[in-house]
Amino acid sequence: MPERESYNHGVFNWTDLCVDDPERAKEFYAALFGLSFLDETDAHGNVYSLGQKNDRPVLGVMVKPAEMAEAGIPNVWETYIKVDDADAALAASVAAGGTAMGPVMQATDAGRLAVVADPTGGVVVLWEPIDHQGAHLVNEHGTLCWNELVTSDVAAATAFYSEVLGWTTVPLGMNDMVGIRQGADMIGTISPLPAEGVPTHWAVYFAVDDCDATVAQCQSLGGSVTVPAMDMPPGRMAQLADNQGAIFWVITLNPDFSMA
Repeated sequence: MPERESYNHGVFNWTDLCVDDPERAKEFYAALFGLSFLDETDAHGNVYSLGQKNDRPVLGVMVKPAEMAEAGIPNVWETYIKVDDADAALAASVAAGGTAMGPVMQATDAGRLAVVADPTGGVVVLWEPIDHQGAHLVNEHGTLCWNELVTSDVAAATAFYSEVLGWTTVPLGMNDMVGIRQGADMIGTISPLPAEGVPTHWAVYFAVDDCDATVAQCQSLGGSVTVPAMDMPPGRMAQLADNQGAIFWVITLNPDFSMA
């Protein structure tokens, strides 16, 4: 279902963009995905912008933290996973061989979060919700529809997330890719790196009504194409870079395809 009010433990629930120029990013994604933006300011003056579709939050945009910029980390879409207890999830991540990127943090009344790197280098945000459960709409034009870990070691990554989050995986018969299951639901994929020099990373996919039209619009807005549009069993998809270099995928979902 496209409408969501809550998420189960271990399920992807949000994505946000850490970027040099949030205002420029909001203009780009408003035009590309038809979103409006609502700015929220905390007690310290930090602004977090909620991308909204039909007045329902679907993604976030924030200025890239100074420590990320100083470390040379590019503008990036972050992947969030809902957890019941951020402290417990962080402890379990470290025990399983992951790296804590900092302590558990309070994000106003929205929730509590921990940023961890898995043993293969994939960085993810573990989110314990308070007021903010996650995206209220998914699988519609301009909203999150899929998450994929692209990793140097599928087996090691699978073992880590299975221990920390209770995921199970199933082989998909496509280049060592496995599907991620949380309970009975297929929620994402883990796949090997496509080429040398590509770092382990979490990829985010946004549903679009017309992949080719979105590719052309991205280019007209100052973005670029990093992987041309192609037809795959889940749908027609392309990898794009926005006008500040942040990488993301778009896909026109095949309504007849199912990984179940």
